[in-house]
Amino acid sequence: MKRFQEISSGVLEQKDIESEISPERENMEIERKFLIEKLPENLKEFPQKEIKQGYTTITKDGTEIRIRKEQKDGEEKYYQQIKSGGGEVRFESPKMELPEEVFNNLWKEKIGKGIEKTRYKIPYEYQDEQGAKKKVIIDLDVFKNDLEGHLTIEVEFENEEDSKNFVPPDWFDEDLTGDERYKNQNLALRGIPEREKGQENIDSLQKNKEDLDIPKYELEEGVGKLIEKIEEKMVQTEGTIIVEVAGGSASGKTSKVAEQVKEKFSNDAIIFSMDNYYRGGNYTRKNDLNFDQPEAIDINLYKKHLQQLKEGKLIPELKYDFGDNPPETIGELQPQKIIIVEGLFALHDSLEKIGDVKTFVDIGTHGRMIRRLLRDVVERGQKPDDIIKYFAEIIEPMHEKYIEDTKKNADFIINNEYNPEIEAERSGMHEVQMKFEGSIDSEVLRKIGAERLNSVKQIDYYYNPRDRDLAETEEIVRIREEGKDTILTYKGPKNPESEFRERPKFEFKINEKIKDKFLPFYGDEMKIIKKNRTLYQLDGIVFSLDSVSKIENGGEIKIGDFIEVRTTDKEAKEKIKKVVSKLGLKMKDGIKNAYVEM
Repeated sequence: MKRFQEISSGVLEQKDIESEISPERENMEIERKFLIEKLPENLKEFPQKEIKQGYTTITKDGTEIRIRKEQKDGEEKYYQQIKSGGGEVRFESPKMELPEEVFNNLWKEKIGKGIEKTRYKIPYEYQDEQGAKKKVIIDLDVFKNDLEGHLTIEVEFENEEDSKNFVPPDWFDEDLTGDERYKNQNLALRGIPEREKGQENIDSLQKNKEDLDIPKYELEEGVGKLIEKIEEKMVQTEGTIIVEVAGGSASGKTSKVAEQVKEKFSNDAIIFSMDNYYRGGNYTRKNDLNFDQPEAIDINLYKKHLQQLKEGKLIPELKYDFGDNPPETIGELQPQKIIIVEGLFALHDSLEKIGDVKTFVDIGTHGRMIRRLLRDVVERGQKPDDIIKYFAEIIEPMHEKYIEDTKKNADFIINNEYNPEIEAERSGMHEVQMKFEGSIDSEVLRKIGAERLNSVKQIDYYYNPRDRDLAETEEIVRIREEGKDTILTYKGPKNPESEFRERPKFEFKINEKIKDKFLPFYGDEMKIIKKNRTLYQLDGIVFSLDSVSKIENGGEIKIGDFIEVRTTDKEAKEKIKKVVSKLGLKMKDGIKNAYVEM
């Protein structure tokens, strides 16, 4: 069992969690889940309770730490519980009751959004397939808020045989048991799955993203196409032309698209940014909103001002500084022939009909995350933990819920995917490495003056995002566990012209809580590499003696013993060569591959 994060003082600590789900103490939960088409007419006759639940930990194997508030007959209780496994049979720890204050503190740290639902307890008697009479309790959940309209049934059984022979009533619909998308933890992270109305509607409901029948262009061609469309409109009409440029965070909709259009048409165009219509930090906090929700923007006022600009009227020029207060008026905005509507929600349904030319600037999850990290860590000095936490809890869920859907309103899509061969260089850091198979006796190292630094054990987890294959782009995303430290590393493509393994990279420490927020939205664990590493220094160059193995099919396989020589100084290549020579090695025998590539 992978180690878990500590929750907080006085709640579940790591040792408690591991003991709760150890084989000696595991409790089986045998449960099936179903959709239903409609609610029973006599629903109010049955006992009910209000449930509010969230997740403080979701590990890569799906194990979860759940917190829950239950309200029944005016009484409120608070619990924490661990569950692991998937499908029909899961394992769960006993529920641990929490004080209200502890629950509230944990709620602030939850992953994704919380779930709120009304649960009805419905007795049900049936004759199973073997002719035996059975009684169960049907848990019917009516979800609220962002999951409004979602209805599910859960039925728990004493054993697997009863589960297998269960005969559901005729008002049950599709059996969801084993469908990971409908797990409550995934509802909290990603919302209601698209498959909600039966098998016959799957194709139409899933026709989005790559399946949209909308022309797609790469950046340069797409910007050219956008300018061409605007020029066509200028010939066809004497009035104002509204150009809508939408896209997700870090897609380049402003710098790579809107500003290029503005530059092309010069004084005939203005950028009318939706960012200046945010209602302010005080408003968002008071209404439990975030800046990636359309409700955080005064879209009605924006639409009113846009319509006035289209009619050739002056409007107040607003400026918002992303502080607590609403935007301030700094002057008047003059209408121009071309008005470029730019923002996350520029293709919002309420604005779609007013646009004359509409484009969506597209980029995948991996690209959005790496661009934000490069920008906000390297260039703005923000904390990586804060960036990843916000990305996982806000940016990605809001993108999937509010922004991705507006792509359907575009005339065409401009793909501005992250280009690692160019953009990774913004990291400002490089690794220059070479490794050699074999080992060197410690006495030999002592005689040549090598200084032993320390020995460490490292476990490296390599990940692949869901929207691209890093093997093809030669990128690496890795989480390393080294002692008490957890380190997230990104590496760009190798320089094919270098005689070393040379590539841009950046890395930083993260905590366990952030790690568990990062993995569910990012992708899948692909490979695990384990190393016993002893570090030395010689003439200002660090090298290591590594004993390396990989985890494959549940077993550990030895890769070999290696000497790896490294630096982050691109100008120190000659020094590396001299150290290699002192170690009795030859550059021609060097290996450029990373351990994960072996």
